[in-house]
Amino acid sequence: MRLRDFLGNNAMMMIVAFIIAMLFGGFPEAYPKMNKDIAMFSLMVMMSFSLCSMQMRGLKLGAHRRAVRTGFLMSFVLATGVTIALAFLFTGDLRSGWILAAAVPSAVSVIPFTLILGGDLEGTLVSSAALYVIALLLTPLLTLVFIGQAVSVETLLWYVGMLIAVPVAVSRGLRRVKIDPYNRSIAINISFAVLVIAVAGANRAVFFGEPGLLLALIAVAVVKTFGVGAAVELYSRKKGIAWERRVPGVLFATHKNTGMAAALAIALLGPTAAVPATVCMTVDIAWLIYVSRFMFPRGKHPDAPSPG
Repeated sequence: MRLRDFLGNNAMMMIVAFIIAMLFGGFPEAYPKMNKDIAMFSLMVMMSFSLCSMQMRGLKLGAHRRAVRTGFLMSFVLATGVTIALAFLFTGDLRSGWILAAAVPSAVSVIPFTLILGGDLEGTLVSSAALYVIALLLTPLLTLVFIGQAVSVETLLWYVGMLIAVPVAVSRGLRRVKIDPYNRSIAINISFAVLVIAVAGANRAVFFGEPGLLLALIAVAVVKTFGVGAAVELYSRKKGIAWERRVPGVLFATHKNTGMAAALAIALLGPTAAVPATVCMTVDIAWLIYVSRFMFPRGKHPDAPSPG
């Protein structure tokens, strides 16, 4: 396989990045929070390259009401509800950690993966932005009700600015460069690989801890991703929903901002509460590989050119 082909294969990139993370850990902690900062920067780069192909002028927000409604139902009703229910299998800070994983909005990487998998990018962008605005009210409310502590609205606003507003601005400059779509995909894949190494590598100690507890945490994470995702995709197919709408629906139902959840857990409760989000990050990697290779492979997209 040529290097260019390897870099353009998102599933292969994620697998190799995860192996590197487990073997060598994250990036060297040259200064406090290095891996956290690298993870944040890689997310911003992913978002910037994902949005540079989108025309913002003339974007009709009202035309995406159905997409916003679906995104809300998938992320803050289905995904949040299932995770909160599963949280009560645990006690103490571990339960609180699962509650935080349920209370945060969808991961911003839903947007680049929607692009990679051939989903409705414009509707997904509008839906993601709407979910982060809704989270300013809903996330503090959920944490207050189930944990007894409300997440700071200022913290959520900072995430919205860094992960949505800044990439939108940067993408306007990238758009003028007219980057080749394949090169754009390579940039997104490299950024995600860096994210995997920073997140999974920095927390690999979790995977060498108490085996019984780890298996329980992984089992819950698998149910809330593979289980929920497979159910949503099966239901959507039976309803005849188009590929472009099924892709973001499945991603919104399974892919929460676990990086935000881990950061909030450490800030509010301590490192133990961040363990569920850390496990979810790793299971999310396996889930995204599965989705891109088996559930929504680009070669089976209805609009893909036929061979020969």
